[in-house]
Amino acid sequence: MKYKELEKLYKENFSTGYLNPKPTSSMTSFERKLELISLICLVTYKMKLKNPDTTYYSVLMKLSDKLGLPDDFIKGLSIVCEDFGYQCTDFPNFGLKGQDIIKEIRGILNTYLPF
Repeated sequence: MKYKELEKLYKENFSTGYLNPKPTSSMTSFERKLELISLICLVTYKMKLKNPDTTYYSVLMKLSDKLGLPDDFIKGLSIVCEDFGYQCTDFPNFGLKGQDIIKEIRGILNTYLPF
């Protein structure tokens, strides 16, 4: 497959480009996207400890409930997170704990714009 074909495949299936998190005083928009991936990996890892059959997709479906995100986007982000989290057991939590992790994930996911 040629580079342009791979690029198109990636953009259509795995891009976080539709997320538009605003920078904060401590993080850029880019860092917030990495934060999202890390926090999803952290939540999934902890849930897998309780139930090994847990998947990144099932976790993201719960985390994105009622946000109106397209299933294709959720699947793509799940695959990206699974790739980043592969064989990892320690994930940055960016100083967040408990429900604040869930709120941050949902807050970033809520910046999704379909254009």
